[in-house]
Amino acid sequence: MLDALRGWWRAEPSESDLEGRVAWEGTERRLGISDYLSIPAVARGRQLITSIVSMLEPVAWRDGYPIATADQPRVLISPQRGISRKEWLEQIASSLVDHGNAYLWLPAPGRGASGYPDVAHVLPFDDVNVQWADGSMFDRSYRWAGELLAPSEIVHIAIDRPAGELLGRSPLETAGDALGRVLLADLFAAEWFETGAVPSVTLTYDQTLNESQADAAREKWMNNHRTRSPAVLSKGWGIKESQISPESTQLLQTRKWGVQEVARVLGIFPAELLLAEIEGSSLTYQNIAEARLTFLSITIQPVYLDAIEAALSMLVPGTQTVRFSTAELERLGTAQRYGTYEVGLRAGFLEAEQIDRWEGWDRSRPAPIPPQYAPTPAGVTS
Repeated sequence: MLDALRGWWRAEPSESDLEGRVAWEGTERRLGISDYLSIPAVARGRQLITSIVSMLEPVAWRDGYPIATADQPRVLISPQRGISRKEWLEQIASSLVDHGNAYLWLPAPGRGASGYPDVAHVLPFDDVNVQWADGSMFDRSYRWAGELLAPSEIVHIAIDRPAGELLGRSPLETAGDALGRVLLADLFAAEWFETGAVPSVTLTYDQTLNESQADAAREKWMNNHRTRSPAVLSKGWGIKESQISPESTQLLQTRKWGVQEVARVLGIFPAELLLAEIEGSSLTYQNIAEARLTFLSITIQPVYLDAIEAALSMLVPGTQTVRFSTAELERLGTAQRYGTYEVGLRAGFLEAEQIDRWEGWDRSRPAPIPPQYAPTPAGVTS
């Protein structure tokens, strides 16, 4: 990867450098998804988006109310054989982040008695070929595994798709130039550590040395002190240790800038969710839940969930719609929940039985005794 990036990074050789120009013109300088994902902040941001989407539960609604769990469409419970629903949603979200598009294949044998699909397979993006079906630029045709798919066999989920375009656009591709600059900063840091551009010490002499004398002095110093033995300097010679601050050697400011740039590209707010220290940050364990809800409302819901909900609503009867339940993300901490329960009980719009069900409590059974406090059985000594 590093060698490939070096080839992409190097400036265009002069016209007189024939060998250099041949190598330069033969180098692919267009960055791709794998290059962007090599940036740690991008990989973390992608993981954050896909993990949040995959932890949510898609629920079918009818007449303004969620349908009972037992009556939920099968395609929302176990949509693809061999993988869990969580992994299925993660694959959809990953395809949207990476490519701006995701494809669901609805095989004819996988339909129920009502005619609606019971299964929906996520197809690899690179394996699907999309073309305009005619000159109108309204209908699209899809080929997968060499076969032309019927319109009823495919659902195309796209984000950020301009009018008249075949495909949606990935945030990684849309902001490719910005991510390229971040990648260049990482490459510069790698070159810094590989080449050791700053020497550990500098030898000084109070007289003028020609190039051969300077080379001989440097070679002698390196040979004599490979084992870090004490140095004894003759008159006129001096030694000065290079003073490079930790911030400079680690390029901390540049890396912080890169994290913020990635946060803008992926719509991650606050940027601290990328597990990076940002100056002036006030994010704490107490407000991390609020940060997740903010991220959900400004990026996850409008960019990803709405698109997936619209696609999944096409898989159920027209009287139903699919919405993601965000209850898991909105779940309060223990102290906040208990405070909310107290308000509800006092106001009379909550009952103890409801709270027991939400918390999984069974008051009819005795509370379990922690093992360390359980009485010792008769005849057994501790």
